[in-house]
Amino acid sequence: MTLIASDKTETQRNAAPAAGQHPANATLPAHSPGANALNAGTGTVLPPAPSATPAPPASGSKPASAETPKPAPSKPEASGAARTQAAPPPAFYTKDLSVFYGEKQAIKQVSMAFPDRQVVALIGPSGCGKSTFLRSLNRMNDLIPGASIEGEIWIGGHNICDSKTDVVRLRQKIGMVWQRPNPFHKSIYENVAFGPRYHGVKSKAALDELVEECLRKTALWDEVKDRLHQSGLALSGGQQQRLCIARSIAVKPDILLMDEPASALDPVSTAKVEELIAELKRDYTIVIVTHNMHQAARVSDKTAFFFLGDLVEYDETNKIFTNPSRKSTDDYISGRFG
Repeated sequence: MTLIASDKTETQRNAAPAAGQHPANATLPAHSPGANALNAGTGTVLPPAPSATPAPPASGSKPASAETPKPAPSKPEASGAARTQAAPPPAFYTKDLSVFYGEKQAIKQVSMAFPDRQVVALIGPSGCGKSTFLRSLNRMNDLIPGASIEGEIWIGGHNICDSKTDVVRLRQKIGMVWQRPNPFHKSIYENVAFGPRYHGVKSKAALDELVEECLRKTALWDEVKDRLHQSGLALSGGQQQRLCIARSIAVKPDILLMDEPASALDPVSTAKVEELIAELKRDYTIVIVTHNMHQAARVSDKTAFFFLGDLVEYDETNKIFTNPSRKSTDDYISGRFG
C-alpha cells in the first residue's frame, strides 16, 4: 500500500530535494508549463572568496628571506551547483494528466507545478475542466462512474495515481472545500472533531485543544465559543463555510483544494473567506477554482487559464492579468468571451 507522508516539518517543506529523490520519469518535459517552476534556480550567484593580500613591510625593515612573500591562496571557487541557490521544490505537480468521462476527454495532458504555501487560482469558462482537474488532485473523480485518469500526480515522492495509493490517507493530506457549505448534521464541536477522532485522536483534552485551534484559524472561535454544542446547520452561510474549512484543516493536511468556496456567499462573507485564504497560505498550499476574476487577482499568487480541457497559460497572477502571453487569455480576462 503506497503511503502519503504523514508528518511535515519545516526542513522537509523548505529544503531542495536531494539528487534522485524523484524517479527519472517524474521529470516534467521541458515544454510543459510546470517545467520552469520545477527546474529554474533563483539566479543568485555567490562570488568567489577574495585572495588575501600580504601586508607591506615596515619602513626600514629587511625581509626574512630574499624571496618575495606570496599571497595566501584563495579559497577554491564553489561548483556551479553550490554557487547557485536552487528554487524550492513544488508542493506537488502533475505530469501529462488527462481525465476521461467514458470516451470524452475532459482534461488533456496537463503538466503543472504548484509552489509550496502559495495560492494557485484555476480560471476559465464553465465546462472548461477546472473542477474536474481540481477533483483529480485528491482522486475524488474515482467516485464518478466512468471517470478515469491517465498521467501522473507526484506528491511527497509518490505518484498518487498508482492503484496501490491509500486514498483515505491521501484525502487526509489533501483537504477539500466544496462550492456550497456542507457541515455535518452534528454540533459545531463534532464537525471539527470528527476527522481527528476518525484518525485515532481519543483524548478529550487533545480534541478540545484542536477544535479551538482550528476555529481560531478560521476566525470562528469568538463567534461560536459559547455554542459549540449547537448544530453547525444553525450558523449563517459564511460561518458554515468557515466551519467546513476548519473541519478540513483539523486533520492536518498539507494541501487545501477549494472549488468556488465563496460563490454561494454574500459580499461580506466572501471578503472573510478571502481574508482567511490569505492567512491559511502561511501553512498550506491552496488550489482554488473561481469564476470571479477579481477574486483570483486578489487571493492568488499564480493563475492557470483552462479552456476546453487544455491548460492555455499558467504564470504569476500579476502577469496573467496585466500582460498575458496568449490572446485567448487576454480575451477571457477582458470579458470578450466566456
